Amino acid sequence: MTIRTTTTRALLALFLGTALVGGCSSTRPPTETMEASAASIRGAEQAGAEDVPRAALYLQLANEQSAKAKVLIASGGEDNMRAASNLLMRAAADGDLAIALADSDKDRVAAEQALAEIRTFKQQTE
Repeated sequence: MTIRTTTTRALLALFLGTALVGGCSSTRPPTETMEASAASIRGAEQAGAEDVPRAALYLQLANEQSAKAKVLIASGGEDNMRAASNLLMRAAADGDLAIALADSDKDRVAAEQALAEIRTFKQQTE
């Protein structure tokens, strides 16, 4: 056997081995990211984001991104898993933003009520 034949066979064996290992490996779904986005969405719903227009928009975006990610995960494949992970991170961020906006709106309403009570008290004492 010549060096060229040996080298060719070695490269062929390496290529086939790599193809077999790559073909058998499974890409795992981004479970931690799925859990984080689901928790963020639940938190936004519990914070009353549906009742605050700006927060509701981000809650809707989070739900849509989560749904798209689930479709990608069901499709399988490394690229789909990577895209799903990115969508789930965006969904978690949008859910967190929805929570912040809902909480901010609650604080604004409470401050307006406090000011109204102060005005009423001042009018009664004058």
